[in-house]
Amino acid sequence: MNEFNKSLPAEGSLVVIGIGDGGGNAAQALARLWPQAPRVAAVNTDQQALAQLDGIERVYIGEKILKGAGAGGDPRLAKQAAESDSEQLRALFHGANLAILAVGLGGGTGSGVAPFLADMARKEGVLTLCVAMLPFEFEGARRKEQAERGLQAIRDLADGVICLPNQRLTALVEDKANIQEAFRRAEAMLAAGICDLWRIIGSTSIIKFNFADLRAFLHAAKGNCIFCSCEGSGERRAEEVLEGIERNALLNGCQALAAADSFAICITGGENLSIAEVDRLVKGIAARGRPGAHAITGVGCEPGWTDKIRVTILASETDQELAARATAGGRPARTAGAKEPRDSAREAEPGDMVQTGLFDAVEQGRFKGVNPTIIDGSNLDIPSFIRRRIQVQKAKIAGS
Repeated sequence: MNEFNKSLPAEGSLVVIGIGDGGGNAAQALARLWPQAPRVAAVNTDQQALAQLDGIERVYIGEKILKGAGAGGDPRLAKQAAESDSEQLRALFHGANLAILAVGLGGGTGSGVAPFLADMARKEGVLTLCVAMLPFEFEGARRKEQAERGLQAIRDLADGVICLPNQRLTALVEDKANIQEAFRRAEAMLAAGICDLWRIIGSTSIIKFNFADLRAFLHAAKGNCIFCSCEGSGERRAEEVLEGIERNALLNGCQALAAADSFAICITGGENLSIAEVDRLVKGIAARGRPGAHAITGVGCEPGWTDKIRVTILASETDQELAARATAGGRPARTAGAKEPRDSAREAEPGDMVQTGLFDAVEQGRFKGVNPTIIDGSNLDIPSFIRRRIQVQKAKIAGS
């Protein structure tokens, strides 16, 4: 066993495992944010990247296969590395009731090892929640496609998946912020969300939901969630949180809440957190959500906080474009490659009209028979003046 594989006592019922470079950085951010955190570990095929982490358990895999050089962006090599050191990885789940896998998808290690660990946890009887960061657009089509394949594999194996689309974070980061700041923001937000979730599940919470509640929520969410965290301070701290939720890019300006069949609310405050503030927050979030949605709420206390509230929301998302349903007449937008549900009477015919949710119908024209191009919930094959609800006055023809 090399220096990276020194095992820590498996105390407590939670283990947080950061996978690959992004997941490892998020795991370290969690340990720094929360020194009293339960067991935190990082798993990587890149020995050099792993060596830069400190204060957490480090598990280096694939030494015999990869010789410390990493998986080179190949998920298959990363999976082979995990298989070669499966017993070391299995030891991470000893004594755990809940495993949270933090991973940045798109690279080799994250996309290849995360599904392997999710499957291993399931076989060990451990409730498994994966928090996945999806690539920025500038990272390229190859990483995006690889991330999508890895995400689908994880969804098939984990009890639940929370998605953090990094691209949406560009709305939260200043234009002049460098690329390192963008990645740090993603990793810090992931760490804060994990921290808040565990505070609510843990024994120090005031109002908590337990493992059974979490499992029920994940089942209701069909395993797929998106999340965000918002903070407020001062006399208007509860109102600041609600305003932050309203404009949060990760929730698509509350569209994700409006479309969600279920959501969980984690409220953390100091000893002066009042019941009136909790009531305003829960009612305010529920008002922005879908009527009749299944909701659970937990409230935690952080003794060191005196003037701050943070709320983390988990909202179900059955499809990458589910949030668009709130503004598309109640119909979920289709992603590229997806098929429209068949009419019970007939297949689509040439010249059929396509519902847009804005007007009655729009002729498909040259896009007939082609899957729509869906970006951020908008069908870009539909003219922009229609998508933006711009009324265009027809020009009068002379003599008419």
